[in-house]
Amino acid sequence: MKQEYIISRAIFAGRNLSCHLLLLACNLFSMPACPQCNKRPAKRFCPALRTKICAVCCATERMIDLACPESCSYLIEARPSASQRERLLLRKEAAINPRDLSLTERAVLALNIIEQAIVNTQRGVAGTALRDLKDEEILAAVENAIKNAETEESGLIYEHGAASPRIAEVSRRIREALDKMSAEIPAEARPRRSDTLKALTFTRESVKAHMRRAAGDAEASRSYVRYITLFFPWPEQATRPLIL
Repeated sequence: MKQEYIISRAIFAGRNLSCHLLLLACNLFSMPACPQCNKRPAKRFCPALRTKICAVCCATERMIDLACPESCSYLIEARPSASQRERLLLRKEAAINPRDLSLTERAVLALNIIEQAIVNTQRGVAGTALRDLKDEEILAAVENAIKNAETEESGLIYEHGAASPRIAEVSRRIREALDKMSAEIPAEARPRRSDTLKALTFTRESVKAHMRRAAGDAEASRSYVRYITLFFPWPEQATRPLIL
């Protein structure tokens, strides 16, 4: 009798589990597909698109393809964890390839200008947008900027060419942003050439670290640019609701 009771309970539990799974599947299939990928269920409300998208598209497109407002809860949550992952990545790289990448306060200022220039180029702020900009192009542009900075430091007047118009555009935008910074900041607070070179070198090594981590993964070929875009707000007009 006891054995029959156990068997009947197991059958009942199995039916309940099957019904639960069936209900879950029905809910997923009835949920609208993400308008970005048209593959996964749209579960997260995206304030940039004013509609729901899937978690994957939210994570991979925020701030790089989507003009997320600063009030977005997913963006707010993403920043601290992204910063933590970046610290761990750079710490790991330092253990493998020890070198002094410490930055002075002025070099940090130059670094911020460099990253903003890269982000603006990708988004097309005050210029042509390179929305599909890849880390390898950023690396080549930064290396070109370093060559030009080192040449200028030596006293020579020579502009090193870039491998492609896209790389040349990123390099040009970096240089213009740094020149503008030098013209606007008082001499006593302005980053020196050595500070700028240090910031460019730090950027180069950061991009390399992202590229090594993403080696062989085509989906991660924009790991660095995805990271830095998280921390630079879009122009306010880009995040305003559309008026139809």
